[in-house]
Amino acid sequence: MAAKKKERYNDEDDRTLLEDILDFVKIFALSAIVILIFINFIAHPVSVIGHSMDPTLADGEYGFTGIIQNFFRPVQRGDIVVLKMEDDSGNPSHWVKRVIGLPGETIEAKDGKVYINGEVLDESAYLKQDFMNQEVERINEKIKDQNSSSSFVYGTFQDDFEPVTLGEDEYFVMGDNRPNSKDSRHPSVGPVSRDDIFGTGIMVLYPFNEIGIK
Repeated sequence: MAAKKKERYNDEDDRTLLEDILDFVKIFALSAIVILIFINFIAHPVSVIGHSMDPTLADGEYGFTGIIQNFFRPVQRGDIVVLKMEDDSGNPSHWVKRVIGLPGETIEAKDGKVYINGEVLDESAYLKQDFMNQEVERINEKIKDQNSSSSFVYGTFQDDFEPVTLGEDEYFVMGDNRPNSKDSRHPSVGPVSRDDIFGTGIMVLYPFNEIGIK
């Protein structure tokens, strides 16, 4: 009698262990599915590389960009977007830039200011004068060092460019750190299409003192 009872207890213990393992596998599989759905349809991890978006986004910052909202709202001027581009070797790459010009608009830069359809664009929300002054000073020092035999010193934060009229599905993007950004101003890049925009906005998670939506 005692042997049968002990055998029954062992069977119950075995079933409990098996059930625990199955429950763990189910939870793990469900978690993996949720993570895959989140990464592929809702948000995608993004790492900021380089200084083209200083000081808004710094080199090495890490976070997520929104994917699903691309289907529910139009791209707006001032949006930070993640673009599907190619690096210098032709390999797929993600670039982080800011939307400046919208479809059908004419954009140009004169005397260091950006114009949209002939009107000056107010960029004070993301282009800070202190940073711009520091960057111009840095450029001046760099040029002066390279041309030590010359007294000419030149450096601007925003170089002028000729008017560009965007097509029905074209956007003009630029980095916030204008002297250090390869973007729509460059002939090799030019305006981007709606399909090039992979995600909108960035939720910075690291470093921890920079956590927030950009």
